[in-house]
Amino acid sequence: MWERSSRPRSAPTQPNYPKEATMARKVSYVPTAGDNGSVATIPAAEIPQDVIDEVEEIYGALKANPNGRMRAEFDTKEELNQYMTQVVSYCRQRTINGAPAPLRFRKSPTKGLPETTMDYRIGDLPAEKPATTPDATPTIPAAPAATPAKAGKK
Repeated sequence: MWERSSRPRSAPTQPNYPKEATMARKVSYVPTAGDNGSVATIPAAEIPQDVIDEVEEIYGALKANPNGRMRAEFDTKEELNQYMTQVVSYCRQRTINGAPAPLRFRKSPTKGLPETTMDYRIGDLPAEKPATTPDATPTIPAAPAATPAKAGKK
C-alpha cells in the first residue's frame, strides 16, 4: 500500500510520483424489452370479458376508496397466475373510446397468506415527469440575497 504524497497535484509529471489508485469496473448496456414487466402480456382478444368487467369494477371501487386493496383467493397457484396474467394484460392494453388508457396493477406482499392468495391494487398510472436531456447540466440555485439587519429596540 502506498501513502499519498504531500506533493502538489501538478506533480504527476515527476517520474517517481505515485499515481492515484483507481477502482476496477466494467460498465455495459443491457437492453430491456418494450414490455419490461415480469408477467407476460397476452393479446386483448384472449382476455375473458368477465375479467375485463371485474377489473373495471375493482378500479372504480379502489378509486372511491384509495386506502384499500383487493384480495383474491384461488384453489391453485396456477389459477392465481393465470388470473394475474389476464388482469395485467388488460391493464396494459386498456383503451377508452379507442384511446390508450392503461392502468397500473400492483401486487402487494402477502406474507403469512397462502400461496393461492393475492392482494393487489389497480389504479391510474403515475403522471409522467418531464424528460430531461442527457446533455443538460444541473443548475445550482442562486443563494438568497442578504437582507439588511434590522435596527434593534433602544
